[in-house]
Amino acid sequence: MLKKIFEKFVRLFKPAQLYPEALIAYFHRLPSQISVSWFRDDGFIVGTIKTDDGAEFMTQGVSAREFVEMVNESIFAVYEIPVEYHDALGMKKFVPSRAEFDRLNNAAIKKSTLQLEKSPMAA
Repeated sequence: MLKKIFEKFVRLFKPAQLYPEALIAYFHRLPSQISVSWFRDDGFIVGTIKTDDGAEFMTQGVSAREFVEMVNESIFAVYEIPVEYHDALGMKKFVPSRAEFDRLNNAAIKKSTLQLEKSPMAA
C-alpha cells in the first residue's frame, strides 16, 4: 500500500512519457482470457490464475475488490508491463461480471471460478 502511494506521489512530480506504440504492444502482450479458481482461507481470498497462453500463478486479497485488483496487478507483473503503463491500461483490465463480483463478496461461498476476458482497447 505504501509503495502504491509513493509511486503515485512520484508520478505527480515526474509524469512518465507514454508512447502509443508501446501501449498497444503492452495491451497485446496481455492474455485474452484468464480463468481464476479461488477459495477462502483465514480471511483471505486466494486464487490460482490460468491464462489462455498456459501461464499459471497465484495471488490473494482480503476483500473482493482487493482480490480483483491483485489479479490484475499479478497479470501486469507476470507479463512485464512497466508500472507507468498500468494506469493507461487500467480500462483494459480483467473485470468480473456483477454476479461474479457478488459471489466474491459473499462470505458464505467458499470457492468458485471466474472466467474473465480482457476488456477491448478503445480506438
